[in-house]
Amino acid sequence: MPSDDPLPTNVPDATIPWKPATAPAVTAPSRTTQAFRRDRITWGCYFALALFAYFLNIQGNIIPFLRDEFALSYREVSLHPAALAAGLIVCGLFGERVVAWCGRRSALALGLIGACGGAVLLSLAHTAAASIAGCLLMGMPGGLVLVVVPAVLAERHGANRSIALGEANAGSYMASLTATVAMGLFTAIGLDWRYGLALGIELTAVAFARHAGDPIPAAQPHGESRAGRLPAAYWAYWATLFCVIALEYCILLWSPEVLERVQGLSRASAATMAAAFSVAMLTGRLFTASLIRRVSAERLLFASLALTLPGIALYIGAHQPALSVVGLVVLGLGTAPLYPLTLGFAIGVAGRHGEVASARASLASGVAILVMPMALGTLADGLGLRLACLMIPILAAVGALCFVAARRLEFRRL
Repeated sequence: MPSDDPLPTNVPDATIPWKPATAPAVTAPSRTTQAFRRDRITWGCYFALALFAYFLNIQGNIIPFLRDEFALSYREVSLHPAALAAGLIVCGLFGERVVAWCGRRSALALGLIGACGGAVLLSLAHTAAASIAGCLLMGMPGGLVLVVVPAVLAERHGANRSIALGEANAGSYMASLTATVAMGLFTAIGLDWRYGLALGIELTAVAFARHAGDPIPAAQPHGESRAGRLPAAYWAYWATLFCVIALEYCILLWSPEVLERVQGLSRASAATMAAAFSVAMLTGRLFTASLIRRVSAERLLFASLALTLPGIALYIGAHQPALSVVGLVVLGLGTAPLYPLTLGFAIGVAGRHGEVASARASLASGVAILVMPMALGTLADGLGLRLACLMIPILAAVGALCFVAARRLEFRRL
């Protein structure tokens, strides 16, 4: 594969004349009047993130089939998402070193090939150990996509990075829903569940053919990227990221159970009604990029956090299933912008260390997905599901406090 091509990037605030050349520029994504342009590299990054999201989401959809085929226990079933999260954690810890070693283009290709390799292994698996290994391979090296894509988009679009990240995450959410629909359609017409994985592999091959020659801008040299540390403000944004990812997945994974056990719906109705959260999330992500052109990212993030409050109250506190579903819709709309906006702030404050910032953001995803839904389940065993769901407003409150702390730390550096 050809080497990376260091094309000029659109970072209008990369040089501040009255600051020393060694100080990284500190910018926060905000409302901007600059034109936002999607070039081939931008579209390629969108497709790469969407493809990874497809594989990430379809893994959850095939677990029931694996459980039936291999007669897996619940413990063995739980090891599949745990393996995928573990792969993301490893990429979060070491991903920037891999990128510095082989270059962004090769790292991105390695991530997508790794995700496809995990899908092949999962399709051919005849034991739980093999299927768990396939999930691990999806997360590592598949998680390299999460290391490269945000850094490239942030560099190319500068002050407009929140728009780019918002659109990229909207596309990835559409891909996640596509995976669910594809699995449903294939199984409904009598085809094997493995056709869902085959579709992802075919789409990846098409993306490679279309974007193989795109000159992805080179990352910083290995030594320079490790020369400085991420600022304290970044880690406060990282804590915010952890909270909003945990918030999203605690609702996503547990809402069917809440609607069934707390609100009294049948299992089929609960599973169907829980999709309201995903639909609202997709709607919110689609509108995030449009809203960021009119409202500053900071105000939009606070407004989104505020919107989650009535959603949480209805979702947890209502004693009527219809109101609880309305709460899920409000929660989805409020939660949708939180991840792309916070990620934009985090990468922006990292300055020249965008690769490291993206990798550590992947670490936040892996840890949050691995730990927090399981923690909610543990609390539910002891306190009951309704009381355990009080973890959700706590996550929202802690995330808001961490964001406020991050903003104060960032402004101190200016």
